[in-house]
Amino acid sequence: MICIRNTLAMIALVVLTACGTAQLYHQQLVSLDKGMNSAQTASALQQPPLSVHETKVDGIHYTFHRYFLSNGRFGDVYLLCFEEGKLKYWGYIDEFRRYPDLRINKAMDAVLLEIRAAKK
Repeated sequence: MICIRNTLAMIALVVLTACGTAQLYHQQLVSLDKGMNSAQTASALQQPPLSVHETKVDGIHYTFHRYFLSNGRFGDVYLLCFEEGKLKYWGYIDEFRRYPDLRINKAMDAVLLEIRAAKK
């Protein structure tokens, strides 16, 4: 009985936490296209990002929009990367790490430091 009560309490906590955070769902991502600007992506996703982070790598300006993407059971940080104001790439942090453009990887690493510092 205690185990069931603890499980239900954990589920309730997860649901309440998810409800308190603006989040995206996979079906919203189909509206994104490379080359969109930040206003177009916010409109397509029907919500603004949770935060915006900017950096420069090798003279190229990158802007990252941070969202929270839910898969129905869990969720995680989801980033949109704009290169010189145009949407270049989007995905989970692990997906960025596999992206072949080293400048975008460097930019994401710099932005992640900023995101983690802001959460503390």
